[in-house]
Amino acid sequence: MGALYDALVNLSSVRDAEILDGYRRYESLLETILTPEQIETYADYINQVDVIRIFEEMSPDELANLPVGMPEIAAAILADTNISMENRRVVALLDQRGEDEITPDFNQHHENRPHESTVRGDAVTL
Repeated sequence: MGALYDALVNLSSVRDAEILDGYRRYESLLETILTPEQIETYADYINQVDVIRIFEEMSPDELANLPVGMPEIAAAILADTNISMENRRVVALLDQRGEDEITPDFNQHHENRPHESTVRGDAVTL
């Protein structure tokens, strides 16, 4: 695989088949809209910050203040629903495996939501 896949693998110790497949799918989708240089920039960004962000959850100021080249990459990801959802899926998979520290947007999103419990199949807000 390529630089982004490697950056994602290095981000987490989780190596199960589902997460590795998610990394492959995300990188493959990104290769359809980003140049090789942009993929490398994105991989470098992940390596530097040691987190993976959900671009949809970032504020306009956060997006504008990303390092050089990253605002354009984020905009391209946001413009493609499938790739944006794959971005979210990779973060969710990591979060499900206890990788809270590298998925800040996912954790923040869930902390602001009401807790839910299932009672006889119905969701009840506590």
